[in-house]
Amino acid sequence: MTQAETITPDPAIPLPPYTLRMGGKHFKNDVDFVAAGVRDARMLRSRTGMGRRKRVLDWGCGAGRLAIGIKHLMGHVEDYHGVDIQPPLLNWAKENLGDEHTRFTLVDAHNARYNPDGESHFEIPADPGSVDVLYAYSVFSHMLTHDIAGYGATIASILAPKGKAMMTAFVEEDVPDCVENPTDYLKLEWKGALHCVRFERHFFERTLWDAGLAVEEFVYGRETDGQSLYVFRRR
Repeated sequence: MTQAETITPDPAIPLPPYTLRMGGKHFKNDVDFVAAGVRDARMLRSRTGMGRRKRVLDWGCGAGRLAIGIKHLMGHVEDYHGVDIQPPLLNWAKENLGDEHTRFTLVDAHNARYNPDGESHFEIPADPGSVDVLYAYSVFSHMLTHDIAGYGATIASILAPKGKAMMTAFVEEDVPDCVENPTDYLKLEWKGALHCVRFERHFFERTLWDAGLAVEEFVYGRETDGQSLYVFRRR
């Protein structure tokens, strides 16, 4: 991930310890961590219309990197709702970043990599049609087809009629439909359950189309570790 500018962290906005910063080497120092959050907040503003009057759901929020980016960039949105399945990250975010515009919810959903003992369901804690902007960075990159389809249907149901979902995934053309930890892919070594799930691009888009989502924008391979960026809308 590259940054276009240097962002000076605001000392009034708490930052999580390095051990809670999802993304590893990309976010070793405070400047890079904050810059990444601001960068994604700016992308959401330009690609999804995120603004102060929007309701934002950060699915897979970790320790609140996007929430920190929003606070640095625009102060707040109408409602930022961070959702995650990892208690240490979520609890830090709730205790340090929560305010009248910023809230966090822990869910006990199964994921073989991050919550193997969790419950098997496709629930995201939001009312139908209540989300103007959904953000999911490096979430679908750790899920198999069944989960993509199930959560895709949930996302389609909770998006507002004109809502947008900005997500990343590993996709390529002319490869098998779905491969977990593909060998010799992007010159990286994938270890453990669901470290990298790569989809055939058209299969991935068709799966989400069937779930109720249509591609509005696609940017190939420019995100972390070579993921591609998508913006979806309700079909």
